[in-house]
Amino acid sequence: MEDHIPERRPFKLEIISSFALQMAVYFNLCIYPMHFINLCLSLYFKHKLLSVTYQVIAFSACLVHLGSEGVRLGLGFYGNLAENMSALFGFLITTIIIQIPLTVFLVSNSAFLNLPLEFVFYIMIVIFSAFQTVFAIQALKKTADREVSKYLDKIEREKEVLASSDVKSPKTLKKTKRIHYQR
Repeated sequence: MEDHIPERRPFKLEIISSFALQMAVYFNLCIYPMHFINLCLSLYFKHKLLSVTYQVIAFSACLVHLGSEGVRLGLGFYGNLAENMSALFGFLITTIIIQIPLTVFLVSNSAFLNLPLEFVFYIMIVIFSAFQTVFAIQALKKTADREVSKYLDKIEREKEVLASSDVKSPKTLKKTKRIHYQR
């Protein structure tokens, strides 16, 4: 009876997280506190020099920029290390839709009276975001390929179980699977 049960092959587990993405996120995470202090101080010094309209725009843009940067880096860090596709995709979407356009807007609008240190930080953030976007796309492709191969392997194992036993109903199939996986 045991000769008919197919041998269960373990799925090959390998780490597919992107080292380059992890380094880029880590260095960006190290710069984040300095960037936060820089933005707070620059808003404090420029606040009285800006018109009321630009005060509101600058404050809200910087608030969204800093908030999305923290969430984005957390998603990238977790998504890459845990090989979690949804977190990596959230990281990628946040980078492409919120972070890069907002940073380019803040650096290119001359009405904000940007300080030289702000230009340096904004340009660094744009460069890091560009690298992170490329590395995140590569990591997503590798993760998606692995998930597809795991799914196809599972389907193949189920077909082997079906072929090895005479199954007449779905209930019998569940019992057969349960017995097969217990051995």
